[in-house]
Amino acid sequence: MTFPESVRSYLESDYSTQRRPFCFQIDSDCRVLDWWGDADNYGLGGLTAGDDMVDRAPFLIGHLGADAEKLPFVTTGNGTVEVHIFPEGDRYFVIVMDASDEHRFHQQRQQTANELRLLHAAQQRLIARQRALIGDLVEAKTELEHRRKEAERANESKSEFIAMMSHEFRTPLSSIVNYADLALEDDTSVENIRKSAEAISRAARHMNRLVETVLDEARLEAGQVRLHETPFELNRLLDDIATIMAPLAAEKQLSFGIYLEDRVPEMVVADDACLRQILINLLGNAIKFTESGGVRLDVSWADDVLRVAVVDTGPGIAIEDQERIFDAFERAADTSAGGTPGTGLGLTITLGLARLMRGEIDLVSERGEGCKVTVMVPAPASAETPAEETALPEPAIEYRAMRPATILVCDDDEDLLALAEYYLLRAGYGMLIARDGREAVDKALAYSPDLVLMDINTPRLPGSDAASELRAKGFKAPIIALTASDIRKLDMKTFTNSLRKPIQMPRLLARIQDHL
Repeated sequence: MTFPESVRSYLESDYSTQRRPFCFQIDSDCRVLDWWGDADNYGLGGLTAGDDMVDRAPFLIGHLGADAEKLPFVTTGNGTVEVHIFPEGDRYFVIVMDASDEHRFHQQRQQTANELRLLHAAQQRLIARQRALIGDLVEAKTELEHRRKEAERANESKSEFIAMMSHEFRTPLSSIVNYADLALEDDTSVENIRKSAEAISRAARHMNRLVETVLDEARLEAGQVRLHETPFELNRLLDDIATIMAPLAAEKQLSFGIYLEDRVPEMVVADDACLRQILINLLGNAIKFTESGGVRLDVSWADDVLRVAVVDTGPGIAIEDQERIFDAFERAADTSAGGTPGTGLGLTITLGLARLMRGEIDLVSERGEGCKVTVMVPAPASAETPAEETALPEPAIEYRAMRPATILVCDDDEDLLALAEYYLLRAGYGMLIARDGREAVDKALAYSPDLVLMDINTPRLPGSDAASELRAKGFKAPIIALTASDIRKLDMKTFTNSLRKPIQMPRLLARIQDHL
């Protein structure tokens, strides 16, 4: 196809206007031979024949070969250019054209592509994050649902426990009230009064055991129980356990025995109080729920680990109940086969104590086939030798006052005050009574008693604050704290000693004698 001259002129003019071509000719040594066009557009103005182009057009270096070559985007001091190099014999034609528009377009396209890649990567990250969040949400929802069901189950169990404990407390309370009424009747014989007192004592001790059980579980759950590992004589502990448990088994006509392997060491290092409570809980449960046959305790030791296994011939525990009964407030679904329902805390406390001792518990049982509970706890052998038994001193029959002394008793419980008055006066002590902390401070400062028995929870002024005020005002006599709370929370710089409620009066009188 042949263009008319007018079309060709138009195209050449338009192309020249847009690209502003500039051409120069050089020899093989890069020296200028000739040129055409406006060299100033590209910073090459002032050319003269024979000029060396290496310094002014460094883009030529390395590109003067046997073939034509195109350099699409070359940056110069005057912008971006497109360079074409054509060899012709021993000469080269170099055409330089403006490429600023194409370069900007290329940069924009590249920038757009980069932005698209970044946007795509951000979108992929967002999608991945959304998937992760959805997964976390589903997992959290599942966990919340699980926790909700656990909380509902725990609330149910606690409600059952409260109802059961209400019954457990009402039973001995009913016994106490009725036997007290019987003892107060005008025609009641001395023998009936004695029997009533024994029944009231049994019921009160049972209520005290219930309270101690609940407190033990609360202390374990709060992490307030600390391990005290010391060397102790294992045989002596087991003898104590046998002394406690054998009569309980005999009452139900059950056989009872403790069997030790020969290699069990005489002395081991562990927390004997924790081990004692574990054994009492497990053996007490075994005897309670076993109606015929017997209960035994097997004791073995190897590799610094003590193994004690409580084996009974009781009704056994169903497979579906075996894991659940170690949870607080839980009991076996059916206790009709023997015994009476417990508080649901005994095994929880036992498991907590075993874990505190860094030990484990294993339960093997089937319905109707008895039960075997094995406790394994670290108990290294000790090189110490058992201490020789010394005869205990004869207990005092009467805790009478050794010298004239006045005791100030501060308590808001009228029955306890009456009971203290009966025992203290009979023992030969003088007595002052205060029914709140403020009255106790006033009377102690006014009458200077020889000893103060201070209840911690008193009206108007708490007993602990009253004792602190007395010490601050120079009161030097012994002050013994009476509390149903944790004794370890008392400030023993203020108090001389402490007693935990419920208080046995002989023990109280002995403590008073110690300080007077």
